[in-house]
Amino acid sequence: MSRHPVMVRQVCPLLPQDPQESPDLLLSAEFVWREGGILELSYNLRPAQRDGDLLAVSLPSIQPSSVPMQGDRRDELWKHSCFEAFIGVPGSQQYWEFNVSPLGHWNLYSFERYRQGGFGLVEALPPSVTVRQTRWDCRCDVVLDLRPWWPIEGMPELGLTMVVEEINGRLSYWALSHPGDAADFHDRRSFLIC
Repeated sequence: MSRHPVMVRQVCPLLPQDPQESPDLLLSAEFVWREGGILELSYNLRPAQRDGDLLAVSLPSIQPSSVPMQGDRRDELWKHSCFEAFIGVPGSQQYWEFNVSPLGHWNLYSFERYRQGGFGLVEALPPSVTVRQTRWDCRCDVVLDLRPWWPIEGMPELGLTMVVEEINGRLSYWALSHPGDAADFHDRRSFLIC
C-alpha cells in the first residue's frame, strides 16, 4: 500500500499569457502541502530589472511593510490584482477556485467540472493571509485549511495563478502555463500533478 506524502513543497515561476502586453515582472508561486489537508501558498512579484520597482502595479499601500490581513469574503476579486489557486481532485473533474486579494479579501468556489458550478462554499474557513510589500517586491503568504471540504486524504492537483492590475487598469494573467490561445485558469492541462 502506498503512503501519501507527509509534506510536498515546490516553487514555480508564473508566466504571462501575453508577454508583449504584460508588465516586466518576475512572478512566482510556492506551495507546501501538509498531510491532513493544510495548503500553504506564497506568491511573489518583483520587477524583472534590478533597478525596477512596482510603482506601475496597482497594489494597496501597506504600512508597516508586513502585516496579517483581516479581509472579508468577497466576489469578483479577479477583476483586480488577485492571487489564485485552483485545487483539483486527482482522477476527477471536480475542483475549487480560491482567490485572495492583496488586502486579504478572499473567496472559495466549487466546480463539479470545467466551469460548471462556481458556488461559494459555506463551510470554507477563512484563510490566514499575510502581505509583505515594499516598492521593490510584494509577497502574499496564505494558509488554507482544506479539511472542511476536501474529499480525499491525498494532495490535490494545483493550478497556481495571478492576475496583475496596472495603475492604468490594464490586467495581465499569469499562470504555470497557458495551454490555450486565451488566458483560462480553469484549464486542467495547466495544473501541477504531484
